Amino acid sequence: MIQIPKDLLEHHVHMRMRFCDMYGIVIDKKRPFSCDDTLQTMHCLEVVLTGFIDVWYGGHVQHLGAGDIQFRRRGNYQIFPSDDYTSMLIFMENEFVDYFIESHVPEFRQEKLTDDLPPFVFKTSEFIKANIAQAIQHIAHPQDYSRCIVKFVTHQVLLQILSNDSSKTFVSFLKHLVSENKIDLAYFMEQNFNRQLSLPDMAKLTGRSVSAFKKEFTERFNTTPVKWQINRRLEYAAYQLKNSNHPVSAIAYSSGFENISHFSKVYKQKFGASPSSVRNEPVLS
Repeated sequence: MIQIPKDLLEHHVHMRMRFCDMYGIVIDKKRPFSCDDTLQTMHCLEVVLTGFIDVWYGGHVQHLGAGDIQFRRRGNYQIFPSDDYTSMLIFMENEFVDYFIESHVPEFRQEKLTDDLPPFVFKTSEFIKANIAQAIQHIAHPQDYSRCIVKFVTHQVLLQILSNDSSKTFVSFLKHLVSENKIDLAYFMEQNFNRQLSLPDMAKLTGRSVSAFKKEFTERFNTTPVKWQINRRLEYAAYQLKNSNHPVSAIAYSSGFENISHFSKVYKQKFGASPSSVRNEPVLS
């Protein structure tokens, strides 16, 4: 698993905007990245410059080519770019989204949205292309006020998107991000029980401090996040062992266990039999 933007900063030209948690990153095709398990810890506005990229989220897959723009909320994704893929990425926290809405968006009747909505995809315009080119120049060659200019470009791109969003779905989504900052714990854990997420990762992705996350989790589930996670992984593994023909090692890894011997040990402790002995039972039709 890789974490973005953190794991991109070492290899790609980037800029951090002062006084707020925002990053501008230019992805160079000489330093590609690809991962079937990506933890995106900040919201991301991506503009594809060349090539293409496939972004998987839940049961959705989106194919983005040059000239496409995608807005992804923070979360887990599978990302597969082409060899000639380049892009500009703007990462932002809720504080920027909230400031943007307060500054530019009038009151309106907000559409009700769900947490599993796939990322939004838009097309660039000549105006947006000109702004993006300016932002890339300032990220690659910072000058006086470059950070302010890149931040202003982000405003400009979002405003252009909103001007063509007659359904108000995207702006409703942005308001949903800041108004529903806390993601439902049961939904989040079910979606991510087999991911390699630390306690701070889980807290941040659900919009809570670590202490608030642990307290609310214990009150709701009457156990700790780690114990719940292990138990859920074992339940998933048990189902796969009885209802699939996948190798035991593959089931262990897909359930979230990185160590086979540890998986076998905790599985036997819970179910009283080793995973391999269960596999020798007849597979259910």
